[in-house]
Amino acid sequence: METSARAPKQNRSHASFERVLDAATALLQERGYEDFTLNEVSRRSGVSIGSIYGRVDSKDALIRTVQTRSLTTIEEKERRVTDPVRWQGYGLDRLVPAVLAEFGEFLKENSPLLRAFMARAPVDPVIAQIGKRSHEGMAVRFETLLLSRRNEINHPEPERAVHACFAMAYASYARYLGLGSAMNVAGEGDWTELKMDISLMALCFLKYKPT
Repeated sequence: METSARAPKQNRSHASFERVLDAATALLQERGYEDFTLNEVSRRSGVSIGSIYGRVDSKDALIRTVQTRSLTTIEEKERRVTDPVRWQGYGLDRLVPAVLAEFGEFLKENSPLLRAFMARAPVDPVIAQIGKRSHEGMAVRFETLLLSRRNEINHPEPERAVHACFAMAYASYARYLGLGSAMNVAGEGDWTELKMDISLMALCFLKYKPT
């Protein structure tokens, strides 16, 4: 299974393939996987079908290359959300709502591409594995940030508590944004209220102290 593009031999070839990747990324965002065609990528990029096939073996190989490239940019944005330096001076009561709100907006901003990759993941193990690694890294950074306020967490198992908060927040946002298998309920409810409710539930859970 082809997993990546063949390296260009000339600077001109590199520039033309960057146009292909830009066009492919935009097309995936607009149309998703099902309506993604190499003919349309060729038309938008101004690069011939023959030249595209000189770099990748198939539509799926091109999408895998787009995923790898896109997730690099997406992860850079996510790292800014969970950067501990940004949240210095924030106690848990301020940190949780602020981070979860930004995390939700981060997912919403990138949802068109993420939706396309996640729709393909069940039948493409390469896309699934790349996505899984990205998701796991995101979870670790989020949980590490919250655990830096461990002394304010009352839950008797802080690690389990912050992991549950991430899982709950991600699942709730993903459902609203139609990431994964919940397309039929995407957009249900109010986005602003959802972010507020998730923050409140997470904070209450972290501050829970059994009697």
